[in-house]
Amino acid sequence: MSLVPGFIYFIRERDYLTNQVGPYVKIGLTRYQRPVSARLSDHMTGNPREEYSEWDIQVPMVDKLETYMHHYFAERRITGEWFEMDNAEVMALAVPLVQQVLAEQVVTKPLLLNKDILKATLSNGNIRVPTPAETVMHEAYIVADENLKIAKAHYEIKDKELRTMIGTSDGIERIINLQQKSQGATFDKNGFLAALTPAQQALCNTSSQTSNGGPKIVGSRTLTHIDPALHAAKGVATAAAPNSIPVTNKSNPELPITQALKDLHIEFLKTMRGVKVAEWQKEQYGAQLVNMLDVDEEITGIISWVRAASTTVSKFSATEAKNHFENIYNAHLTPRPDHIAVDIEKGHPYAYP
Repeated sequence: MSLVPGFIYFIRERDYLTNQVGPYVKIGLTRYQRPVSARLSDHMTGNPREEYSEWDIQVPMVDKLETYMHHYFAERRITGEWFEMDNAEVMALAVPLVQQVLAEQVVTKPLLLNKDILKATLSNGNIRVPTPAETVMHEAYIVADENLKIAKAHYEIKDKELRTMIGTSDGIERIINLQQKSQGATFDKNGFLAALTPAQQALCNTSSQTSNGGPKIVGSRTLTHIDPALHAAKGVATAAAPNSIPVTNKSNPELPITQALKDLHIEFLKTMRGVKVAEWQKEQYGAQLVNMLDVDEEITGIISWVRAASTTVSKFSATEAKNHFENIYNAHLTPRPDHIAVDIEKGHPYAYP
């Protein structure tokens, strides 16, 4: 779905009675050739306010672009797809960004589509030295990879700091929701197979085709080597945060929201931009390198991708096992207690600053 075209739009509301324009804009999408007007018709059902498209445009990979915009402006998101952004800001900040990424998508989408074709194409066994252009592209990829690791570390630090604030509370008002969820039972595969004869075990297998996997781009470094101080800070934040939240937290009240908690949450939202920008840069350079490799097997010191003819393999299937031997299968299930899922708001449904 992420490679499909469509329209990205900026929808705003206007009050029918006062003609007052709302402060929020919706950054959304329609896929393929569905016009924005049809999406507006969906929104207008039961809505006492007029909705209109402030600006929209067709793009090559609309899902990717919508997600990019949502992360880029995360600190302005109120909830869902609605962002606090007036018309001037949309035109000065958001529209140029859409146009920039659109131009990058025009170049990158054919490369991503061709990558799928190359995956099914046998490599020719050729191992060669890189050209100067391939060396430059590889260097850009490594920089993007390191920027992504740094951005993710900042994101994870703020994530852990927020989790640390939960304590024994039932989350944090308007910032963190705790959800009690059931867990699937643990399956003792080895014990189950030991209870079957070889002939019965064979009935639990299914056939599948091997895959060529993905390309291997060499030269990346760990965060420890990229930024030792940041790696240490991430370790401190991780050690301070709880590994899990007890179900008993649900019986306590939420932690009331404060300005300090708002500030921390906004810092968390800001880190989402860096992650998404670096992810997109890395994806672009990676797609370029794969297409430079083409059907060759390796560019020395840069990238390799061995693509062989698929073969049929037999693998254990829990579905087949349960279908054939349900009672024995169920006897090797161990129930697990409910657990708490931590949902940190990806927008700020509160006034800020």
